[in-house]
Amino acid sequence: MASDVIAEEDGEPLAPEPTRVTSRDIAAAAGVSQATVSNVLNRPDLVAPATRERIEAVIRDQGFVVNSFARGLRIGTSRALGVVVLDLANPFWGEVTRGIEAAASNVHYSVLLGSSDEREDKESQLLGLFEERRVEGVLVSSVHADSAAIRRLADHGTKVVLLDQDSADNRYSSVKQNQFRGAQLVADHLIARGHRRIAFVNGPHSIPWCAERWQGLRTGVAAQGLDPDSTIVEIPIDSMTAHSAEPATDQLLSIEERPTAIFCVNDLVALGMLKQFSQRGIRVPDDFSLVGFDDSYFASLLSPSLTTIRQQPYALGKRAAEIMISDEKTDGPVTVLFEPELIDRDSVARLN
Repeated sequence: MASDVIAEEDGEPLAPEPTRVTSRDIAAAAGVSQATVSNVLNRPDLVAPATRERIEAVIRDQGFVVNSFARGLRIGTSRALGVVVLDLANPFWGEVTRGIEAAASNVHYSVLLGSSDEREDKESQLLGLFEERRVEGVLVSSVHADSAAIRRLADHGTKVVLLDQDSADNRYSSVKQNQFRGAQLVADHLIARGHRRIAFVNGPHSIPWCAERWQGLRTGVAAQGLDPDSTIVEIPIDSMTAHSAEPATDQLLSIEERPTAIFCVNDLVALGMLKQFSQRGIRVPDDFSLVGFDDSYFASLLSPSLTTIRQQPYALGKRAAEIMISDEKTDGPVTVLFEPELIDRDSVARLN
């Protein structure tokens, strides 16, 4: 006699594994064809209201879940977006992804998220995975301004929107902060307070906004009548994390003509510098003034509270996703630029 018990372990019968409800099951329970079920899921306007309501009731009762990945393989795309950011541990990118998810959920898109950790090989791997998943588009902050992996993805028909960086050849839409202007504001603020020797703790210039902030700082210093080469010393770091502050501090303290102010490429690096200074008995702003970039949630909570450049990461992510999923016809790629704001707190001393 047939039995539902498929095995025993220690004398106890094992329950049968649950089976997944299919569209065929829904069609049989509702007394319609699979094509009608498919129309309800994909083109509900083609189905009579009474029939549609009956099928939707069966779907709810039986817990049917659409296999979006399989459907994407059949039709060549899916209602899914891929997102690649430089570092999910950075609160800035967390806010960007929150904005993307908010815009995507409004139109029932799913979001696949990955962090490149500032590594080109990992970024390329993630982009390849998203292409396999037939995502409708990719929103990416690339490790390099001219990424072969992004070009390849676009060549294969996947839509691309760049996050917080320009499209070098104006091929892709982009949504970004005005990095150049933000660094200019730092230069203006520090020079107005009497600082004439500034250290810039900066990430790799291959990352577009690191290069833009470097140029913005130099331009801002020059606009104040000072020589950028004698006023600014750049301290390079491999990764823009709090851990990179230790070697940066070692290099800072080895400079013969010490700066009076340190501008950090982001708030995480500034946080790490504050920790290093505390461990070494260095006081901010008495011994060094300190400026960050991003206005992360913790910037106002530090002691001293951190002077920084405020950006709009949530709005950036939301606008980027809206551009990606919009049906609006445009003459070409869309570029959106958000303007920064300097937030003056307690970490910069006045020397004049």
